[in-house]
Amino acid sequence: MSIATAISRRANAYVRAVVDMRALTHSPTFTPTIAGIPTSSAVPHSTLPSAPCASVANVAVKMIAASDVAVATFASYASSAMSSGTITMPPPTPNNAPNRPARRPISTSGRRAPADRGAVLGSVAVTASDRRLRDALAPLRERLADAALFCDFDGTLAPIVARPEEARLLDGVRPAIEDLIARARLVAFVSGRGLADLESRVAIPGCAYAGNHGMEIHRVGHEPELAEGVAAHLATVDAFAGRWPAERLAEGGLRMEAKGATLSIHARGAPDPDAARLMLAQVASDALDHGLVPTTGREVLEVRPPVSVDKGSAVRTLLRDSGARVAMYIGDDRTDADAWRIMRQMRTDGALDVAVGVAVASGEVPPAVREAADIEVPGPPGALKVLRHLARA
Repeated sequence: MSIATAISRRANAYVRAVVDMRALTHSPTFTPTIAGIPTSSAVPHSTLPSAPCASVANVAVKMIAASDVAVATFASYASSAMSSGTITMPPPTPNNAPNRPARRPISTSGRRAPADRGAVLGSVAVTASDRRLRDALAPLRERLADAALFCDFDGTLAPIVARPEEARLLDGVRPAIEDLIARARLVAFVSGRGLADLESRVAIPGCAYAGNHGMEIHRVGHEPELAEGVAAHLATVDAFAGRWPAERLAEGGLRMEAKGATLSIHARGAPDPDAARLMLAQVASDALDHGLVPTTGREVLEVRPPVSVDKGSAVRTLLRDSGARVAMYIGDDRTDADAWRIMRQMRTDGALDVAVGVAVASGEVPPAVREAADIEVPGPPGALKVLRHLARA
């Protein structure tokens, strides 16, 4: 027995195909005259099973239109859950009527249908169709004047770049946000970036902001403030930053971003990923030893104070102040899932009537994050499409 392995890369997702090849000691001397019709006796001089094949009755096939299937997902992650509405694709079939089998072998290397432009990245998932997107956003459009709209920044409305200081809003986001500010009850950006950095990059009057994963909040018409309990740990965070100077981090290809209330140690672009992972583990262990909390993100390690503050608590604070009864949060990372969880809890408690979580899919987004959302869209362009759809309400 020999094993042939083929590896292909599709939209940043590696898919491994393993083919089990069985060698025959002799080539068969007889084959059926028509493919698909079994022989009634064993084929001589072959290593195939010798038992004759029994005929089976035809099985009725029910035809359905592709439009009747909400989502088709091709998952390269073995642990990915398949949601309702998925479909498993059968092997290739002849282009003949069901009861007329092909007269010669069917090639599996024929032309394939063009890939869906919405099929993206990590698990090569076909993201929400326009119809599903409209259905998910319909309650928000109908009650936009009573809605709070929350947006992450990096990877959501600003494409991921090699260096955080180079990140910019996607073209078209600014006018869509300005339109929604005039019509919705609240529009807010919630980010792991420091508050001052976030505000300078968005720079849209009328927005609320939550920086440092909710540890800094700036309500519309108010002065910026720290979340409860954060101020007591600022000195500890600053002292910890001094333990990891730039030259020490450079040994692992890492760099630090000091954000006041938190620290971010970036690994994106590290020349030696193994060395980077080893040093990130050392930083995380050191943070724990100093009473701080390390959390992982997309190519980044966050070091935070030991307080019960996250993007979910920031969303809850801003929602409570706004009086909105309808809410949407759109994001792309584990920390954004905290906001979806809080919104659903508020809906269960009666504090919200509608809560919609939108995941922005990419190759770096863990499957668990995508599965935690109500709907997903392909990358920052998909997030912009959501905003434009709401702006046309």
